[in-house]
Amino acid sequence: MKRESENPRVGPSLALCLFLAAALALAALPPGPAHAASQDELRGVWVPTVLTLSYPSQPTADQAALKRDALAILDGAKDMGFNAVFFQVRPAADALYRSSLFPWSKYLTGVQGQAPSGGFDPLAFMVEAAHERGLQLHAWLNPYRITAEGADNAALADGHPARLHPEWTVLYSDGRLYWNPGEPGVQSLIADGVREIVEGYDVDGIHIDDYFYPGDDFGDAASYAAYGAAYASLADWRRANTETTVRNIHEVTRAAGKGLVFGVSPIGIWANRSNSALGSDTRGSEAYSQKFADTRGWVKRGIMDYVAPQIYWNIGYDIADYATLVDWWADVAEGTGVKLYIGQAAYRSGNSDPASPWHGVAEIRRQLELNRAKAGVSGYIMYSYGSFAGSPELYAMMREMNAAAPAGQEPLPAPTQSDPEPAPFSDMDGHWASEYVALMVGAGVIQGYPDGTFMPDSQIKRGDFVLMAAQAFGFAGAGGGVSESFIDVAPDAYYAKAIAEAKAGGAITGIGDNMFAPETPMTREDMLSMMWRFLVMTGREDARDYPLQPLEPFSDRGAVSGYAAQPMAFFVGRGMLNGDEGRLEPLRYATRAETAAMLSRVTEEFGIGKNGAEPYALDGRSRQP
Repeated sequence: MKRESENPRVGPSLALCLFLAAALALAALPPGPAHAASQDELRGVWVPTVLTLSYPSQPTADQAALKRDALAILDGAKDMGFNAVFFQVRPAADALYRSSLFPWSKYLTGVQGQAPSGGFDPLAFMVEAAHERGLQLHAWLNPYRITAEGADNAALADGHPARLHPEWTVLYSDGRLYWNPGEPGVQSLIADGVREIVEGYDVDGIHIDDYFYPGDDFGDAASYAAYGAAYASLADWRRANTETTVRNIHEVTRAAGKGLVFGVSPIGIWANRSNSALGSDTRGSEAYSQKFADTRGWVKRGIMDYVAPQIYWNIGYDIADYATLVDWWADVAEGTGVKLYIGQAAYRSGNSDPASPWHGVAEIRRQLELNRAKAGVSGYIMYSYGSFAGSPELYAMMREMNAAAPAGQEPLPAPTQSDPEPAPFSDMDGHWASEYVALMVGAGVIQGYPDGTFMPDSQIKRGDFVLMAAQAFGFAGAGGGVSESFIDVAPDAYYAKAIAEAKAGGAITGIGDNMFAPETPMTREDMLSMMWRFLVMTGREDARDYPLQPLEPFSDRGAVSGYAAQPMAFFVGRGMLNGDEGRLEPLRYATRAETAAMLSRVTEEFGIGKNGAEPYALDGRSRQP
């Protein structure tokens, strides 16, 4: 967690004076640090605006003062050798940019809803000024916090979304208001807020930090009763909600088509080994059980481009050793294509006690050296800019450590996965599903988007899945036209004919009341159930009485719906579904990449569309060309 209450408040105006002092101190330094930064290392710094910790120096509507503060930060960041600035543009449910969804932040002008003078837009200004200096500018958001101070609960601006939708909010025991992550309206609001930024500003990325559920006593019982029936526990439902937020943001950034990156900076411990065999050798607060954020799983599933765990402890700390956690996260990220940056606690430097590991600046130096010696660590992000502005010694050390690095902007590596196979889409190069997607494109089964992307990690819609399956199986329906399809399938929809034929052939049955919900995401168990029915109805496999024993090794087998048990057992038993570390995750939404992979495996296993094999009708008869 960002330790907001422990960070020194030193404004950019003071920073200008400190820059001069630091520069003089550097004159006596030997040329070149012992461990030079590599050219592709991310060297980031967080610029928090909540409580005006780093920007602005004091709340004001005066655009001239706001510009001076912004330029002081950017000039200082460049001078110290940073190449990326993570600017907090939504410290609560507010904005440091011109938004149609959220009011202007009180931390900017002093009054929530009050705009800066002269039409000034801090985010637009920061982006342009950062790029002029060769720096990346990432928009940093807090997705769930509505108020950072309890006194603000009754002072929300007119038109604030929390005023319009109080049913989406929860007053937590810390006195603050939070969005309820389980409310569909909240999930849409967060995604729309990200979309507003990526479509309106030339940012280099979107970044969220560790504020997920504030604790296990969160008051969301009514939402769980309304939306959580499919989950085995409240905890599983909450983790699904935070994952939905992360997936939605990732999908929005990929859809923007600008080469944007999206990353998360969680608390440094996913789980302690005492609670999970996969956890780290630590004894601290856990993201998985206390924040309901499966941050390790997000990396393994590739639903973000980088992870920046906040490892805010010193090397050798027995409860949570920095070196131990760096090793653990490097192992987690290895082979996933998700970059690993380390979140570091610059704010803890300068302790006056000589016995403290944080005395002076030696600990941060040691940590940087350890990072650069560890394969798999691609950079760091320092919390926070105000710590450097307030300490000439820390400023000088940072400048020294990065002195050998190029001054120009270093673009973040494009998101990759370990599979090197070529792909026909701009966002598939190196993705783990690259080969599967290429095969399915070659077979005419799947298509991408007009901008040349496939968006592999976005959720697959039910209508899209039926269309893909229809094209893979080449089926002909047993009669019936589009007008006899489900009542919520528009006759002119691109997937209407495929859905009508699949319904007529008995391969799909809908969700009840003659509805199919074609535009909603598809769960993994629904995807596998429909694929199994396509196999049965086209005569490929008689699996109606398939034994359920293959499901026994999976810890979440009890979460599999009754109608999906045989299909999932069938695919596990045939070696076509392996699960994820002992879990089937039947209720997680399937991605476009997973759909392509399963369709590829099925067509390979059963010879569909290969070696001149004829496609089948849904009733099992050979379909004539």
